[in-house]
Amino acid sequence: MIWQRLLVSLLAAVPAAAVAGEKEPPADEQATQATPPLTLRPAKPVELECATKSVVVAANAANATSGQLRLSLLLKDADARPAKGAWRVVHVDAEHTGSLGHREAKTCADSCPLTVAVDGHIELWSPAPKGIDQLADNELLLLAVVKRDSLDLRATTFSGKQIESLEEGHCRVQP
Repeated sequence: MIWQRLLVSLLAAVPAAAVAGEKEPPADEQATQATPPLTLRPAKPVELECATKSVVVAANAANATSGQLRLSLLLKDADARPAKGAWRVVHVDAEHTGSLGHREAKTCADSCPLTVAVDGHIELWSPAPKGIDQLADNELLLLAVVKRDSLDLRATTFSGKQIESLEEGHCRVQP
């Protein structure tokens, strides 16, 4: 009787595909299969809703927050190399104070530059595309990348040549 209960509970934990002898795709493949690639078309804005976690690592400012972030992306010049556009912060949860949404709300109120990398990933810049080796000591630079296929977001804010904050999460296209 005890063995039967143990067997039933073990089988309940095994996915149906495994019981049927089929291989279940890895979790990262499942996410890719479930998410269509991000495609930007000129003059057609796309809104992304992102669930992110951030940590501010600047000296004396360690702070981790999480929450929702909504961004608007707009491709303006698809023929440029790299393709160019603009992005802006639409909304960020009030308690998600470590998010790029709070930091860039004023700078990117109207828009900040967006570029499409050769691999199709979307690069969000603030205030402008620039190498960290070109930054003045306290000058801020944000580079956020949205992966084309998975819609994963990774962002780094620099203050001079030092990392100010990091943010990561997953986005979905809003209808």
